[in-house]
Amino acid sequence: MKYLKRYWFECVVAILYITLFFILPSKTSCALKEGVVMFVKMLPVFLCVVLFSSFLSAFLSPKTVQRFMGRKTGVKGVLLGALFGTVIVGPLWILFPLYNTLLKKGARLAVIGAMIGAFAIKTPWIPYAAGFLGWPFISIIVILTIGYAVIEGYLMEKVLKGSSKNKLES
Repeated sequence: MKYLKRYWFECVVAILYITLFFILPSKTSCALKEGVVMFVKMLPVFLCVVLFSSFLSAFLSPKTVQRFMGRKTGVKGVLLGALFGTVIVGPLWILFPLYNTLLKKGARLAVIGAMIGAFAIKTPWIPYAAGFLGWPFISIIVILTIGYAVIEGYLMEKVLKGSSKNKLES
């Protein structure tokens, strides 16, 4: 029963797949094949991020994380998180173990929220996008996105205050 409560979503998906397999076997098997192909393609990236998170967990001290991303960093820490979020590449869902590691090491929730919000900016793509849309447009987009990411981080921290600690302890 504890397993079902913890993995209820996965159980519902499995039940839906089994049910759909009996109703539409060809489409369901095609969807399953596509899912396996996508999983295999994403596995190397996922493993790299897990290894990177493990590396950070083992070698990055909580003092260092707290010094740059902790409670006492104020706006500078949240801005640093937003700027760091712009250089991260890869699918966002794969980066969640990294964010969890940073939180466990003492990063402020506002910093992680700003990193996720600023993830929309891809720094290497800025010159490419500016070639099509122009530098003034791209500059405004980047400034507004970073500003929004900072606000998002603070809002996340305010809304989730207390609940993030409860989540990390489980």
